[in-house]
Amino acid sequence: MLGGGTNLVIDVIGAGSLGLMYGGALVYAGEEVRFWTRTRAQAARLLENGITINQPDGQVWSVQAGRFEARELVSLPEEWRKKPGHIIMLMTKQGGLQESMEMLTKVSKLDTAIFCFQNGTGHIPVITEAFPSARVYAAITTEGAKRIDEIEVTRAGYGETHIGWSYRAGAPIEAEVDTLVHKLLKAGFDTKSSNEIDRLIYRKLVINAVINPLTSLWKIPNGELLASQERMEAMKQLYTEAVAVYDAHRIEYDANLWEQVVAVCQSTSSNWSSMCMDVLHGRPTEIAAINGSIVAMAREAEMRAEGHQLVWKLIEGMPLRRE
Repeated sequence: MLGGGTNLVIDVIGAGSLGLMYGGALVYAGEEVRFWTRTRAQAARLLENGITINQPDGQVWSVQAGRFEARELVSLPEEWRKKPGHIIMLMTKQGGLQESMEMLTKVSKLDTAIFCFQNGTGHIPVITEAFPSARVYAAITTEGAKRIDEIEVTRAGYGETHIGWSYRAGAPIEAEVDTLVHKLLKAGFDTKSSNEIDRLIYRKLVINAVINPLTSLWKIPNGELLASQERMEAMKQLYTEAVAVYDAHRIEYDANLWEQVVAVCQSTSSNWSSMCMDVLHGRPTEIAAINGSIVAMAREAEMRAEGHQLVWKLIEGMPLRRE
């Protein structure tokens, strides 16, 4: 039972662009939210200054300090013992999952719902196995956001969010999914529960595997991928390799998936992919979880995905900035 007779507590792990946007909007809508940050400095700034969310229509949502909690992630086990949460929104990128899981494993019997917002594949079974008392769901979103600094984020248009079981086709949707769906709708996000979350995961994987590495290598916004024949040919190679791997694994995908990739470039033409932003700022990327997943699936099918292998290594070789 979620919450019992007390207020339902939503724990947002990771206060990057999506964590700030989703968590901040939930606070703005009146929810009780705790942010768990990688650094003590960010937690302190959030507690002192609150959160600013710039909306696409020009509105500015100011989430006042004092309306939410924010702490460094390492303090989660101790704080959880004092006050357990009810819903975890795991908003870190793939590279931050290990640290988050290490902290969560220190919580005895984590009997809660965990909603995973990561790109790529493979993480849901790992998290499910690590926390047998928890219910682990996948969340797929086309929402985009750009973090201005540690306390301010700009929402890049309006997208959709789908939530459901992964690797459990046909399993009934639990009430806690509907609870989060309702709260996200109230916070301004177009959110639905889904019995086909894996299809959506693999759809997004192809879109990310085509758009993200190429925009990162050429350092261009999404729409610029369509500006030349050479760029379109590179996109088509990555797409063709990916769906060939899907065919080998009998993974279903829409017949017009290529057109969907192009449509995403058009509808987000001025947006910079999250991977490109990571490269520009010298941060680790999610390339291993995206194109690396395609390469791993190709190997399992005794195939080659040379384009994905190449962009994976090129992005992995990008210089990182020391903090």
